[in-house]
Amino acid sequence: MRLTTISIFILLFVGTMSAQQFSTMIDTENIAWLRDYTIKTVDGKEFETKKLSSYSVANGRLKSFSFKTEDGVKHKFKAAQIKEVNARLTKVAKAATIADKATKSIKSAVNTNYAEIVAENLVRFNSVEYNTKKGKKALLQLINYGFDQKLKVYPDPYSESGVTSVGGVDVSGGQIRTYFVVKGDESFKLNKKSYKNLYNTIFGDCEAMKVDPKSISIENLCEDILKYNQFCK
Repeated sequence: MRLTTISIFILLFVGTMSAQQFSTMIDTENIAWLRDYTIKTVDGKEFETKKLSSYSVANGRLKSFSFKTEDGVKHKFKAAQIKEVNARLTKVAKAATIADKATKSIKSAVNTNYAEIVAENLVRFNSVEYNTKKGKKALLQLINYGFDQKLKVYPDPYSESGVTSVGGVDVSGGQIRTYFVVKGDESFKLNKKSYKNLYNTIFGDCEAMKVDPKSISIENLCEDILKYNQFCK
């Protein structure tokens, strides 16, 4: 079988993406270590605060939070009222989240401001509908922040298989069993089984994403998204 130039290029590119990883999910216990928040609401308001005063978590999902602005005014919002939350990782929080092997490997494959995001220790949460039947929303961490132009990926903390500890700090080190992937106005709930069924629904609009169905695995989600960003319109 004769390979075209583009086919060879794709094979070489995919080879460089071997074992790519998303940013590790922040355990809810470590949200307290985040600082320098910029909070945008669905009605177009924007707030800045050094840290959160309090926050509420249910089943590992961030459901609401409160904070004070510099003028001393206290604000409280539920997840459904929030568009996005940007914050900075402290050294403690960074140690518990983004692994060097993940950031270094992705830098070489991403043509975005990803390197700046990593250098500034930034993290983002978005309001995501995790239960479409009941319209329930939670603030979930965007774990492909910086290469999220076409697809946004959020882990479901409720699906995590376990938690480990690094230097006495709880790390969300268990395996994530469920992800929410947002493409345009569509949201997909992905796990080991559903990813195989939904792969063509998500990536089928791009010739470069056609693969042997036997090779489709949720373990390759990060690699698949990087490839989609690179080769698909």
